[in-house]
Amino acid sequence: MAASPFGYRLAHAIGLSGAAWLSGNIAALSLISVPALAETQRETSAPQGLIVKLWRKVYDKGKAQNPPVAAATATAFLYLAWSVRAGGPLFRHSQYSLTGLYTTAAILTLSIVPYTIVTMRPTNNALIRLAQTPEDLTSAGVKESSTLLNRWVFLNGIRSLLPLVGGMLGVTAALL
Repeated sequence: MAASPFGYRLAHAIGLSGAAWLSGNIAALSLISVPALAETQRETSAPQGLIVKLWRKVYDKGKAQNPPVAAATATAFLYLAWSVRAGGPLFRHSQYSLTGLYTTAAILTLSIVPYTIVTMRPTNNALIRLAQTPEDLTSAGVKESSTLLNRWVFLNGIRSLLPLVGGMLGVTAALL
């Protein structure tokens, strides 16, 4: 890769590290942050309403942070796809379509946004509604919030796989 133009190498660095970081950032919410909130509630008997409010803070930080990273990462992958397209400046014959691999990497990475909107919105909205409750939750609200948080952990865990697979496709294309 040392003979490749600087912009191409920079796009690799941004695309590959961005996809890995994004996947890890999203996965950490499902593997560490939200389970730690639930564990804290069980160990300290903290009100479930507080746990849901804390989830909302975590959610808001991820909502502000992750889409721009996904956009920058996808842009880097799309630049790579453009660079290696047939007739492009870095085209070389390969058994596999490098353009297709980079384009798919971009689509998978950016797909965290529609996945969130289509798949996670009902769970997110229900948790946000519970987080806006001014006092502690009723017993029905406690049960509902616990179920919703478990569902959110699962759905978000799946969401973390999208940029991971995108990054793996980017690595594959870079190595071919």
